[in-house]
Parts: sequence; C-alpha cells; structure tokens
Amino acid sequence: LTLSRWVGPKTAAWLHDRVRGISHSAVEPRAPAKQISREETFSRDISTDAQIERELRMLAEKVGSDLRSEGLGARTITVKLRDRNSTTRTASRTLDQTVESDRALVDVAQELLRTLRGPRPVPARLVGVAVSNFGTARDAEQLSIFSTTAPTAQAPERARDRELSRAVDRVRERFGESAIRTGAARRAPVGEKGARKPRD
Repeated sequence: LTLSRWVGPKTAAWLHDRVRGISHSAVEPRAPAKQISREETFSRDISTDAQIERELRMLAEKVGSDLRSEGLGARTITVKLRDRNSTTRTASRTLDQTVESDRALVDVAQELLRTLRGPRPVPARLVGVAVSNFGTARDAEQLSIFSTTAPTAQAPERARDRELSRAVDRVRERFGESAIRTGAARRAPVGEKGARKPRD
C-alpha cells in the first residue's frame, strides 16, 4: 500500500513482481555473438615491431580462448591499430575454413599487422584483434604428434594445433592464466579492454 501511494498502483505491481523474479515475458535464448574481440590501449605509445607483435600475440591468444569456450571457429580475423593522433586502421583476412587454434590466429594476425605497419610504421596507442564469420568448431582429427603435414593457405591449421590450444585452455583453467606462457607475451596487460561487441 505504501509503495502504491508513492509510485502508483501500476508501477508498484511491476516492482512487486520484479523483486520476486516474476515475469510474464517470453524467455528468449541468448543471441549468438557476431564478433569476439580483445584490444589494449597503452598509457604510452609502443613503437617497435617486437613490442607490438608481443601484445598482438597475447590478444590473439585471449581471443582464441574466448572462441573455443563458445565452441566456435572463425573464418575472418581482423587486426586494429590506432596511433597517437587517433588514426585507426584495420586489416582483415577471411579464410576458406574456420580456425580456432592460437597458432593459426596468431599467424594470420601477425601477417595483417605487417600489412598495416608496412606503409605506416608509426607508434601504436591501441592494438586489437577480432574474429567473426563463425562456424561450429571442428572436431579434432586423429593425427600423430609427429605428423609433418604442413598447414596451407586453404587449411591454415592442423588438428594438433587445435588439440594443443584446447589442452592449454584446460591447464590455465585449472592452474591460472600464468601456468603456461607462449613467446614473450604478458598475461595481464594494463589497460586491456575486451570482449564481445554488443549482441544484436
């Protein structure tokens, strides 16, 4: 009664139901992500190729982990660079098949980074990696660990690349992000901002 006097009977009834978790609205499943991304804004510009590649590798691995946690593979990889003047440039590549492994994502991302850095090798204020054009993750094939079959432009990752990335995910989930490191990547970047874009 008191609430009704304060806000009116209609609003009071609505609040009464909400605080008790009562709703007559239809329950809709979560819409699938259209893009998964990670990016980092630096407090100071980073200028060397080695520094930028290290940050890019770390972000690509985090995107790969996000992708695998959703049971997805992606065909399109995008790299974003922004300089101190807020000039933002992006480069993308769409593959013939979906990929999900860290190795494949890092390889393509670094190729795109070279494309962006070639004509304009200026210091970077922001680096980002995004994946899109999703498909269901590919089931691991039974391949020998000693297999010498190399990835191709049409199939840029092998089954063991996917299995290795999934194994790394399991170790990090159990023992923490710092349990396994690859390259010289930092596991806890300052200023990292990331995750999915708003769902439609």
